[in-house]
Amino acid sequence: MDQMDYIDYKAQLESMRQAGLTSLEISKLYRFRQRFVIQEQDRSPVDLARLRFIQWLIQHGKLTDQLS
Repeated sequence: MDQMDYIDYKAQLESMRQAGLTSLEISKLYRFRQRFVIQEQDRSPVDLARLRFIQWLIQHGKLTDQLS
């Protein structure tokens, strides 16, 4: 962790504390994020492109969970 990462970490930690999260909740969030980042690294660039496209479709109302 370099200096900038440490500063960001401290700012994020303080922001979560001010939002009322407990130390346990913050710890759980960080563990969840670590697992998520590891899973993202396991995806191929093609998979990521597909997921981004699906996200775009949903954001622009082109894809919903409603049956037509």
